Amino acid sequence: MKKQILVSSIIAAGILGGTGLMAINNHANAEETITNTPIAANTDLVVAKPINTTKNETVYVITDESGSTKTRFIGSTIYNGAEELPFSFTATYYLNGQEISGKDLKGKSGHVKIVYHYDSTATYQGKKIPFLAITGITLDHDKFSGVKVSSGKIISESSDNYIIAGYGLAGVNQDLGTDFLPDSFTVEADTTNFSLDNTYTIFTNDILADLDTSKLNRLDELTSSVYQLEDGINKLVNGASDLSNGLASALDGTKQLYEGSKILVDGAKDATTGSKQLTEGLNTLVENNVVLQGGANTLIDNAIAQANASGLIPFTVTRENFQLLPEDNQVRKTIEFGLGIIAYTNGVAEAATGSEVLSTGLAKLSAGATTISNGLGSLVEGQTKLYEGSVTLKDGLTTFKTSGIDKLVNFASKDLANFTRNARATVNAAGSYRSFGGVDANSVKFIVKTPSI
Repeated sequence: MKKQILVSSIIAAGILGGTGLMAINNHANAEETITNTPIAANTDLVVAKPINTTKNETVYVITDESGSTKTRFIGSTIYNGAEELPFSFTATYYLNGQEISGKDLKGKSGHVKIVYHYDSTATYQGKKIPFLAITGITLDHDKFSGVKVSSGKIISESSDNYIIAGYGLAGVNQDLGTDFLPDSFTVEADTTNFSLDNTYTIFTNDILADLDTSKLNRLDELTSSVYQLEDGINKLVNGASDLSNGLASALDGTKQLYEGSKILVDGAKDATTGSKQLTEGLNTLVENNVVLQGGANTLIDNAIAQANASGLIPFTVTRENFQLLPEDNQVRKTIEFGLGIIAYTNGVAEAATGSEVLSTGLAKLSAGATTISNGLGSLVEGQTKLYEGSVTLKDGLTTFKTSGIDKLVNFASKDLANFTRNARATVNAAGSYRSFGGVDANSVKFIVKTPSI
């Protein structure tokens, strides 16, 4: 919700403006040559500005297409002072994989990519002062298609425009000693006639400065929770593997059954032989029911345990009430998937019983053989998709474990203490920066405008 509010705020700031943005638009052309340098050359500030007012300061920055500063405003007043901006902002453009300037990109056709990169250039007690950066842009629906974003979202897609917001954390990876937090926002699309309206980016450190670091003291509980998470995901991966293996056996049995049904179609003469193969195939499936049901129950139990352990669901999930979850909820889908497997095994058991009756009805078998064969063909197709889905599930869980959970466990066991120290220092650094240009303020945000292309 906070992210949506922030995204809405930056889009609203770009559209509605206010006196500061009116000042940006009014003075954009008249003051283009004041600095004409990249935003904030690297500095090593050690700042701890006084907090003795409730004033919230807004600084407006006009840049060229690449992010080089042209004009800075404090409110509606042009700032000509020496203080550097505490962050850097660049916009890099690509056409069909080759870097190109924004001006040269105008009117071109092809696959375009725009990368907005954010960094912090000011420091406090050895830490970069961190900022959350959010960029809002619009793309003409008639000129762009196949829009994709990373570290962002298409928040509106009307008949006229795509409205897109992206975000990044400037300086946070360096402060925390991490490499997985986003510090850039990328937009890709196909265009027939490139143009781009003004873009607006907000830099703020208020959210980071207001983080509660007292909860970082509970390291033992956090580490224990991470290990429990690892145990849970291991069980889930094992359950998915068992389920996939069981489905593979079931699919093999069904394929055998299908081949048997095709023999039945050849005529009543071979009906007795075909019926025997049908019964044997079904019995093979029944033998696999225990494995299938065990894998399905393990999958369901692990999904329920994982959901209840996460603390993200406001009630205790059970097999009886899981349908209270949203239809697109992964836990609900997993439970429904497992229950479907159990229902399938019950159906196989019933089919095995029916096959014995079928063996006694050879006189009617010839007329119904074609219908049975067609039905089994569809069953093979369905089971094939089910098995392929189980393999995808198993591979996805394995990738999630190795790429996510294992790294998290390693981080918790080796780097968590350093992380908490860095986190406290990062929050302190964010809280140290409260104003720009000598203004007596309690907080400051920067709004950066890049021109239309």
